Amino acid sequence: MSATIDTLRTAETLREAGVPVRQASAHARAIDEALSDAKLVTRDYLDMRLRAELATMRDQLTWRLLGGTGVLLALFRFSEWLAS
Repeated sequence: MSATIDTLRTAETLREAGVPVRQASAHARAIDEALSDAKLVTRDYLDMRLRAELATMRDQLTWRLLGGTGVLLALFRFSEWLAS
């Protein structure tokens, strides 16, 4: 997603702030070009990606905890077997 700006309005705002006309126009065009090449994302997209990443991490943690619990249970049973 790219963003565009109203270069005329931006240049007018810069001129009102005291920037010379040619510089204001050049700055407005430069900002527009920089934003048109930028790779921008929406907040909704970021939220979706974050939820997906957190779900993946939760699933991985769940399996690791289950695996660790299984190992502990096996060691406990093995120690009972050795003690008998």
